[in-house]
Amino acid sequence: MTGQELVEQVREARERRQAVIDAVCGACENKCCKQMTMMGTQDLRRLVKVMMLDPAFEQQVRDGLRRVADNLEADLRVVREVADLIAASGGSSLGGEMAELARNIDEWADFVQWLRGDFPLDLDEMRRLLFFSAIRSNTINCLARFRGGLGALVNLSADKASFQFRGKRIAPPACLFYLDDVGCICNEAKPAKCANFFCAGVPNLLEELRKTLSFDEFVLANCTASSIDRILEMMRLERRLGTLFVEPKILLGASADQIDMVASVMGRAGERVRVRHVQRPGLRSAAEVEQELVGIADGAGLIEVFPGINGNTLYELALALDRIRLRDEHPSFALAAVEVLPTPMAHPLWDDRMMAQPLGVLDLFVVHQ
Repeated sequence: MTGQELVEQVREARERRQAVIDAVCGACENKCCKQMTMMGTQDLRRLVKVMMLDPAFEQQVRDGLRRVADNLEADLRVVREVADLIAASGGSSLGGEMAELARNIDEWADFVQWLRGDFPLDLDEMRRLLFFSAIRSNTINCLARFRGGLGALVNLSADKASFQFRGKRIAPPACLFYLDDVGCICNEAKPAKCANFFCAGVPNLLEELRKTLSFDEFVLANCTASSIDRILEMMRLERRLGTLFVEPKILLGASADQIDMVASVMGRAGERVRVRHVQRPGLRSAAEVEQELVGIADGAGLIEVFPGINGNTLYELALALDRIRLRDEHPSFALAAVEVLPTPMAHPLWDDRMMAQPLGVLDLFVVHQ
């Protein structure tokens, strides 16, 4: 597939994938989005970058976080009620523990106030989003040291707040980026574990996707139809922000002129760019890809151009790039292929019911005019 046919196939596959997600995700009553925030520093860099690229998306995230702040304040009111009950029942005699609880409450309140504000859109400031799980955990652990503290927390919570027991422990909170009536407010910038469809529930999301989509359709559903101008804007921004923001790019359906544009962006950023034309469809293992990309020197960039590529090759590429990502390495690399070829046999990972699929956090684009 090439050209407009490829773009239309991508859009159709994405719609079908989303319909399955909407129907299945959460039906197991163990929704991953209600199992604490999965965002890490690498994921946060990705979120910041997309927010900088898209003012409407930035506003969506800010508006969503302000609604999350309302939920956190409802929880905080219950924590304060419990603290007042403890103090009234003689807890004030436990000066050190009460002082620690007061500090935790203040940290919680400060975080809610910050979440509602117009905080600067930079990585150092946004890192505060990673701290709330510790604030909540410290508060609950402190309350647990008071007799009946956790019981009072759950009882007073009722339908006003989120605290509930799971066994003998307080259940984890919902992800900071999740709202019941909206879902994930991060869209395509969601954390890697979420974007890669890890699922251990019943019904199983991956199993249901396999019933609806073929392997090749699932691969296409992980592509994003994008203009070359948008891709180039992203590459320029990454290089302005620094090496840690640079992510490999895969461009399907790219023309020779568009590949030259990519090389120009890399070159203007000071990289020594090498364009390698491979006169055969891409067929390499993850280990081969990883070895090649690890060999890209600092200050250098590599563009590989293939006549065509299939889903299995993209899977192997994704596995290699995921290992590189987990090491927090950022090679300046782009792969371009004119055509997407049918896959003769699905990749073995496609048949692993509980294994995360490795395509979700790739910058995998189908270029449209």
